[in-house]
Amino acid sequence: MAETEPVRGTSVPKLTKKEQELLELLQGNPGRCFSRAYLLQRIWGYHNDTRTRTVDVHVSRLRKKLENRTDLTIHTVVRQGYVLELRGNGKRSGETRYSSGDESTSGLTPHVWAN
Repeated sequence: MAETEPVRGTSVPKLTKKEQELLELLQGNPGRCFSRAYLLQRIWGYHNDTRTRTVDVHVSRLRKKLENRTDLTIHTVVRQGYVLELRGNGKRSGETRYSSGDESTSGLTPHVWAN
């Protein structure tokens, strides 16, 4: 796996290409929840109902690399996907916007946070 420097010059350790793409997508859309299916299609180029844990593994590795960052965190939204939260005051800010490619998920409430 090739390791690259992150585009956004913050205190982030070296990231793999896929970790960098994932972080850039999440950072560009804070508070927006992306489904595994959407991430598999957008980042990995899968265009079918592929069953894989690669998204979960990459998110887990990215979380470990970002654990010293106090300004952001990646949450799991149960049965929905992943969302990046920018932290400033220690509270969850705003509401989660869903992006699964199917806008019908945007009306789901309440939000269930896994971590």
